[in-house]
Amino acid sequence: MLAPVVSRLLAAAIVTGGLAWVTLSLGPPAPPRWTITHRVSAHRALVVEVETRHLEDAQAIARAISDPEQPRFDEILVFFHSPGRRDMLRRVQWTREHGYVETMY
Repeated sequence: MLAPVVSRLLAAAIVTGGLAWVTLSLGPPAPPRWTITHRVSAHRALVVEVETRHLEDAQAIARAISDPEQPRFDEILVFFHSPGRRDMLRRVQWTREHGYVETMY
């Protein structure tokens, strides 16, 4: 009667040890692809500054930020800059009338 209990405990230990090894071998989580560095709103307009190395994803990032905010604002401007730089390289503007419009500087 003791043998089935021991074999179950041994099997559980092997599975748990295997899962711990898989978790440890994956390493730390990847850093975020973008970060909001500044956000201000006034008079139904929202301005957001985003730092990212992935400027090619500006439209997708702007949508992720803007879509949930659209009911509260008439215009949303999302400005993009590279890490360590303050000059804005791209802007995505959203308005009810024109939707999303991207500008590269």
